[in-house]
Amino acid sequence: MKTARRIAAIGVLALAGTLIAVPAAGAKAKVRQVSAKGLVTVGTVRCAAGEACVVRAVPKQEKVRVAGKAVRARVVVPPFLGAGGKGPVKLRFGVGALQRLAGHTATFTARVLVRGSGKQVAENFKARLSRPAAPPSKSSGGSSGGSSSGGVGGNGGVNGEGAHSEPIAGEAPPLPRPLTAENVEDVTVTWYPRDSFVAYLQTERAEDGVHAGEGATAVESLSSPCPVHPSPSSTPLPYQINFTPRESWFDPASGMAAINGGGSVLFRFKAHTIDLTASEPEIQINGAQSQAVFRVNGSEGTPYPNQRVDLEMLALTGQPTISNEGKTYTYEMMRGALTADGEKVFAGFYPAPDNGFGCVSASFTLP
Repeated sequence: MKTARRIAAIGVLALAGTLIAVPAAGAKAKVRQVSAKGLVTVGTVRCAAGEACVVRAVPKQEKVRVAGKAVRARVVVPPFLGAGGKGPVKLRFGVGALQRLAGHTATFTARVLVRGSGKQVAENFKARLSRPAAPPSKSSGGSSGGSSSGGVGGNGGVNGEGAHSEPIAGEAPPLPRPLTAENVEDVTVTWYPRDSFVAYLQTERAEDGVHAGEGATAVESLSSPCPVHPSPSSTPLPYQINFTPRESWFDPASGMAAINGGGSVLFRFKAHTIDLTASEPEIQINGAQSQAVFRVNGSEGTPYPNQRVDLEMLALTGQPTISNEGKTYTYEMMRGALTADGEKVFAGFYPAPDNGFGCVSASFTLP
């Protein structure tokens, strides 16, 4: 009878288009030591050949009681994988969590969803983890108490206790314009910042949140059109920022383009000392080196100097679509991941591989 019930349950899942897989590897693995940096790999997530996949952790934080105390770890996964690609599944512990785990051993489970071609695969990665009895060094990073180990836009934030934005050496240069390039018309530039970050900034304070200015406009919705770590909300949030058009160019010979926007967007959370403004985006279309450059200015816990930075790498796969008798080029929902400099802007709370930061869309028309 039990066997029949299991077969029936599997049939229901198959009809729903959902496959649940629990990897055997890791459940009986030897005890792994968590380093003083608080990061440990617990498995590998894979995408089937011939299709790209979106990856997310559900929940984003694992909590285990150790010696009567809650020990929390953030689940870190790559936001998306290319066809046949693979990436590490990691757990990140804050200083407080490392202190509570010291001298103990406990089993942690990272639960990951992989979506592709209409199917969803759920994988559980279990690992026995421990820390030496000696307390972790003060240089191990993270936030005290473990409750903010999720970082900015995860489960915690920049809290003024040593986590700060870091400046870069010099400014990001504009994309060199080829001699064969020509100016374009009807320019649009739209940014969909990381959804969990947008939701994280919303408080009861009117000053907090995401605020568009200088001609840029915000569009609110219940969920982001470009989900990274979806954060359900009962009220609309400004997941979309539309910038004003500025002079832009396209080179038909190389396919390179500099699509420029005007205006700014402020990210603010006073209690967690977040005060960052990103403005004047330049969407640089340049093959595998495509990226979004912003002028960034910040203060308090995010004291970034007023300078241009190559904030996000952009995935150009399948782009652009061409319409209007070959005159209009549209780059729709290009997935973005923070560059090394972009990670510095956000105080190191979005390290690779969990550095997906939403999408960028842009378009223009040839004269």
